[in-house]
Formats: sequence, C-alpha cells, structure tokens
Amino acid sequence: MMNRPVILCIDDERTILDVLKIELKRAFRRQYIVETVQGGEEALELVEELLEDNYELPLVICDYMMHDIKGDELLKRIHLISPNTLKVMLTGQTDIDAVANAIKYAKLYRYIKKPWDTEDLINKELEIKATTFHKFVPVQFIKLLNLENCDQIELGRCVEKTMTIMFSDIRGFTSLSEKMTPQDNFNFINDYLSQMEPIINKYQGFIDKYMGDGIMALFPTSANNAVQGAIAMLKQLVNSNQGWQSKGLQPIKIGIGLHTGPLMLGTVGGKNRMDGTVISDAVNLASRVEGLTKNYGTSLLITEQTYLKLADPLQYHIRVIDAVKVKGKSEVVTIYEIYDAEPPPILALKDQTRDDFEEGFVLYHWEEYQDAQPFFEKVLQINEKDQAARIYLERCQQILSMKMPQSPRILIVDDTLFDVHALSYILTKKHFEVSIADNGKSALTMAQHNRPHLILLDVMMPGMDGFETCRQLKAEPQTQNIPVIFMTALADTADKVKGFQAGAVDYITKPFQPEEVLARIKTHLRLSHLQNQSRLINLIKITHLELKAKIDYIITNGCA
Repeated sequence: MMNRPVILCIDDERTILDVLKIELKRAFRRQYIVETVQGGEEALELVEELLEDNYELPLVICDYMMHDIKGDELLKRIHLISPNTLKVMLTGQTDIDAVANAIKYAKLYRYIKKPWDTEDLINKELEIKATTFHKFVPVQFIKLLNLENCDQIELGRCVEKTMTIMFSDIRGFTSLSEKMTPQDNFNFINDYLSQMEPIINKYQGFIDKYMGDGIMALFPTSANNAVQGAIAMLKQLVNSNQGWQSKGLQPIKIGIGLHTGPLMLGTVGGKNRMDGTVISDAVNLASRVEGLTKNYGTSLLITEQTYLKLADPLQYHIRVIDAVKVKGKSEVVTIYEIYDAEPPPILALKDQTRDDFEEGFVLYHWEEYQDAQPFFEKVLQINEKDQAARIYLERCQQILSMKMPQSPRILIVDDTLFDVHALSYILTKKHFEVSIADNGKSALTMAQHNRPHLILLDVMMPGMDGFETCRQLKAEPQTQNIPVIFMTALADTADKVKGFQAGAVDYITKPFQPEEVLARIKTHLRLSHLQNQSRLINLIKITHLELKAKIDYIITNGCA
C-alpha cells in the first residue's frame, strides 16, 4: 500500500502540539499521518527521513517563536528540501517582517494567529491538498475501484467494468505547434483542454489521461452520454476557433473515436511510483477508431458496440462508414459516423446522400465493385467534399484496375481509312473494344475522357504528327502511363529512335501482319498491367487493410 501522506507540526510547546495532533486526527482519521516535533533541527532531520523513505509531505504547520530556529527561517530551509510542501506559520504575535521573509523565501501559503479556529485550520489547509490530489487521480477512478479514500489505493488493485471509451486528438497539431513558442504551445493546449474537460464531466465522464494534445476519457454510465458529450465538444470547438482566430491563431479540427466494451481498470507501477490505467482490447479499438477520422475526414466515429448501446440511434444523424478487422482477431467491427456537429449545409447534404452512400457501402463489402462505383459517383455529384465517398470510389477504381479487362480498350489513331478498317476488324474479332481518331488533337481529347488501355498511333499524319501526339500524351498525368505503339511505313533507325524518345513502347511496320499486331498488343497490355499493379502498391499508401488484402489476392490469383 502507498505510504500515507504526512502532516508535520512543529512547536516548542508540547501542549500546542498535542492539541494540533488531536484536532487533525479527529478531522482526517487515517487519511494522514500526523507527526510532531519540538524543535527546528529535529524537524529538518525528520523531513529528510520522510522524503528519503518516499513519504509525501503535503503540509507543514510551524510556530514562529521557537528556542532554536525562528519559524520563518525553518520554513525557508524546509522549502529548499521540499518545495512542493504547503507551509503554514502559527504565531501569537504578528511579525510583518517574518511573514514577508517566509513568503519570499519559503513560498508561505498563509499564517494563522494563535489561538486558531479549528474549522479554519482544517478546511483551508488540508482540503486544498485533497483537491490537488484528485486533479491527478479522478474521484470517479477511486469510486470505480470501490475505495472510499485515496490512501486506500494499492498496487495491482483492479476491477472489470463495461464502459464507453473516448479518444480525442487535434488534427495536424505537430505542424501547428512548430509555428508557436514552447510557452505558446502550453498556453494553447491548456486553453483547449480546459474547454473540453467541463463538457466531459457534464456528461458523467472523466478524463483518464492527457496525451499531449490528446484526451482519453471514460464514460461509465451510458453510451448516450459519451455520444452527446462528443457532439458538445465539437460544437464548443466552433466557438473556440472563433476566439482563437480573433487572436490571430489558426482554427483547429479534432477527431473523436468511441467504443464500448469490457475493460480492466486498476493501478500499475512499482513501490514508489504507480499510476491508474485501463487495460483492454477495447482501448486499442477506440484509439484505432479515432485514427480513422483522419482517413475519412470525419469528426466523430463510433463502433457498432457503441451504436447498439444507444437508447435511440435514430435521434442522431448517423451513417455506416466502414467495417474493419480488429488487430489480432478475425471479427469485423462496423464503424458509424455521427455528423450532428457538422455545419447545417454539410449536414443536409449528408442526409440527402445517405441512402446512396450506404447502398454503395453494402455493394462494396459484397465485393461488387463495378456496381458500387456509380453510387459513390452520385454522392460526389451532390456533395463533392464527401471525403469518405471519394475514398470508396478510389478503392473501387484501384481494385478494378488490378483486373485484366476482358475487352481491353484500344484507341487507333490514323488518317488512312483502309488501315483503320483493317485494324478495327482484326481487333474487334479478338474481343477488343476499339475507338478511332483520325488526328492527334482528337486522340488527346479521347484519351482524356475515355482512357484506353493501349494506343496504336500512326507517325505520319497531317497537322500534329505521331511524335508530337505521343509527347503530349506522356506529358499529361492521366495519360502518361498508357502504352503507345507506333505504326509506320518508315524503316529508318533514326525515326524509330525518335519514337522511343517520345515515349513509345514498340513499333509495328506497315503493311502489318495480323499475328504480329496481336502478339505485340497482348505483350504490352500484360506488361502495362503488371507495371500498374506495382505502381499502385508502391506509390499509393493503402491504409485500409481489407483493400490491401483484396489487391494482394488479385495480384496472386489474377482475378477478383
């Protein structure tokens, strides 16, 4: 068990010490050990012993007039040993110089005239220490451990409870903090946290710990309290941002994740330093859900376990947004977005598009990516800032791009009608989807609007020739990775080199042979497909585990 805190009383009159001890013990029973000494030197020795034995010394009550050391001088020396101890000086006569000396050198908290008022002594000096203690160890934490007083805390004590866990974090605070001085950082963080803490308390939660700019809070009573508290925090942030902007500071955004589940609440540490903490998979999942708010550009996400504990989920503006696997487990957890704190125009747009979003979500998780894609496109036509819909659309496109198409799109660019008809016939017969452009400018437009898998490009055309058309295709991000095969009657090596320098991957010589044309097209389609797979895996940061698993499967097996 932790060493109980000690109150040290110093006076050269035994009667005074006895009265002090009786009154303090009567008031606080076993919460504090009350030690008494009759001289300054003895007091200094005892203080050093107590600190060496890891006792806390919250309060020293010292007489001013003593035979060996005056009270102000003694408190000054105690302050050097234990600066965090509250110092109170008793005096039968007011000595302004002594009081001033103790204030200056010992950080004197206050002085009390003899004879003192018991209620004044007890309430003023010791309740402040209890209040300070509970700023570090919440009263709710002690109550959940079924303890009455803080001195009953012992290492390893724990209880199992089911409650809702909240993680909250400021978005992009690292880059914001780099623009502030260290003191400005502390001032800003404390300003922010001091506005969030009362809201959490109002909804019957309590803060378990601060993590820099982050908050971990527990809501033992109900999931509704946690959700309503989170919404209130987000609405308060709107007002806070207005105040910070008026001072020239940047507005901030926060993400909040909630999960409800069983956890172990208790104490960990060693003999001389322990801490209250929560241990559970539920804590890890709540933290992970908060992290997902960054991915989806949302402010508040909850798990299905929290959703199911809500008294009436329909009282909130809510939509399903993800289904994630818990790390180290096979179960899938559904994640919901609650957007009650969004500005009214955004809230209305999300309400308007919710059915289409959730229809696309269901099709996506049924692995019907082709069917899901139009629903997310429809959402974005109405609400182009819906980051979650954009992410799902990109995921569909990424997964579909991993598949070798059954009918690859081939764009033929040639002004010779006979060559176009011949190639079109050969390719259509082999189930290719063919489109035709008779000049370079039209080819550039068509490639932008309906991206082909491969381009057959004639070199000799009026206006923009094939070399320039190829260079412009390679200069545009949307078309730069489309393989281009030149078609030409030119046999000069210099022309072929010029074509490769422009970005072509191969040459077909006119008049062409059908078998050669098909062989070269199939080879370069396969090479392009493999390059696209590698490019997506290496250059696109895929944070969604299910998506990455699907892509890995497609690469390995060659199908969806």
